[in-house]
Amino acid sequence: MAIGAIGVIPPLSSVAGVSAVGPLQATQPMQAAGIPANGSDAASGISFGQILSDAIAQVNGLQQQSTALTNDFIAGKTDSIHEVLIAGEKASLSLQLVLEVRNKVLEAYQEINRMQI
Repeated sequence: MAIGAIGVIPPLSSVAGVSAVGPLQATQPMQAAGIPANGSDAASGISFGQILSDAIAQVNGLQQQSTALTNDFIAGKTDSIHEVLIAGEKASLSLQLVLEVRNKVLEAYQEINRMQI
């Protein structure tokens, strides 16, 4: 089959139900975590250390909530396995995120140390 036989791909605007993609907006989790949408931490006085400390405290809270729900389920105080599993998954994902951020910060620090002046 020759390349000319493929034909022309129609633009997305001609496909039913497809609209143009607009600019990305800041998501609610970023704003809920205290991270401003415009990235002006220096102007607001929030340091990276404070943001990291707050994130670790939030992860700790999710871990404690997951443990409490698990203990309640084991003791028979609740029968909602869905809530227990969702809380456990939230705690697990938030811990993984904090670990990945830590790894990236350590990689950046090591890269800066390797730079020659």
